[in-house]
This record gives sequence, C-alpha cells and structure tokens, in this order.
Amino acid sequence: MTEQSSRRLSRLIAGAIWGTLLVAALVWIYVQDLSIREIMRLVYEYVVDNPFAPLAYIVIYGLRSLTFFPAMWLTIAAGSLFGFGPGLVYALIGENLSANIAYFMARFFRSEEHAEDHKNPRIAAFRRLLVEQAFPTTVVLRASFLPFDLVNYACGLLRVPWVPYFLASVIGMLPPMITFVSFGATVNLPDLLAQQTFSPEQLIDAKQLMISGGLLVASAVIAFFAHRRRKTLAARAERRADADSD
Repeated sequence: MTEQSSRRLSRLIAGAIWGTLLVAALVWIYVQDLSIREIMRLVYEYVVDNPFAPLAYIVIYGLRSLTFFPAMWLTIAAGSLFGFGPGLVYALIGENLSANIAYFMARFFRSEEHAEDHKNPRIAAFRRLLVEQAFPTTVVLRASFLPFDLVNYACGLLRVPWVPYFLASVIGMLPPMITFVSFGATVNLPDLLAQQTFSPEQLIDAKQLMISGGLLVASAVIAFFAHRRRKTLAARAERRADADSD
C-alpha cells in the first residue's frame, strides 16, 4: 500500500469513527428528547459538582468542536461557574483548545494532493486573503461574532498558517468572550436556562458586526493590491533578467 493510499484509508477510518459517534450522540439526544438548553444544564451540573471543575470545563470545551455544540453557551457558563476573572481565563483556554482541535481536524481530512488545488476562484481568492493577511483577517473573523466552528474548520481546510491563526484567535476571541463571560458572571445560569425567550445571539452588537465587516473588506482590498504589486514586481524582474541575458 502506497503512502497516499495509507493516508486516505486513515482519513476514511477516522471519519467513519467520528461520524458514528456523532450519529450515536444525536440519536441519544433525540431519544431523550433533549434541547440545547437541557444539554447545557446537564453540562453545568456536571462541571459545578466536579472536584476538578476548571479542568473538566476546559476538556468539555475542547471536545465541543467535535459535536458542533454552540460555543456561546459554554462561554456564558464560564462566567456563571467561576466568576468573571477566572471564567475569562478558563474560557480562553477552552475555546482556543476547541478552535485548534477543529483546525487540525480539518487539516487532517484535507487531502495533501489537493491542498493547493482551488478550482473555485472565490475560494482561491479567499484562501489567498487568509494566507497573505492571515493574522489581521483571522482577528477580524474572530471578533465579528461569526459562527465559531465555521471559522475554525474553514481556516484548517484552507491551510491558513497555524502560528498567525493561533495568535490571531487568542486576540480576536477576547471581544466576544468578554461580552459573554461578563454576562454569565452577572446571571444565575440555571435560572437563565429555564427561560425560553433568551438566546446568546441577543448579546451580539450589530454595530460591532458592521465595523468588523468593514475591516474584513479593507483587509481583502489590501491583500488584493499587495498580490497585484508582487505580480508586477515579479514580472518586471523577469523582464529585466531576460534583457540582461540578451
């Protein structure tokens, strides 16, 4: 068996295991007739009664990326469980662990032989933006309250360099995280979970979304002109080399 075939087989096996466990979990949730709020209540009760509560919280948050459970609920729970200061630290560790697990999972399932093959020009342009302006773009994506897992898996699939992805994630996560953790620290989460009218998305500031969207567009424009500038300089250098050879 070739190395390429071995990698493909390992991806298929890992994907099958992941899919089986995910389907089993969804079937169990359906049979138990659990809602997101009820699942969050079970998680809260497990962590609050756990002698290793911070570690249990961080592990649950890290593994959350494999289940696609809404990250905002766990971030709110950090403030309610531990208070604002410690909750912010534990949420930052757990959320970054979750983000990096998703990132490396996406890179694992992204086949090497097609890593640079983007036939869709929009995907190719977006990947170029992420690679050329990886740090500022990832910061903007994180601070924009975009779907957490979408950013994680997209950055992994598009092979965004890990170092700027990691550093930008730490910085970009802070604005929305401060919002959710501070809210969690001021409320009784069990009572909040008993309500049917509250959704974490209500805490999202529309003005922040508009600012972040503008920053993302500005980053895209900068990447576009930087790319054109590099192509112009490369073409000029090639012409100069041809002239010198003549």
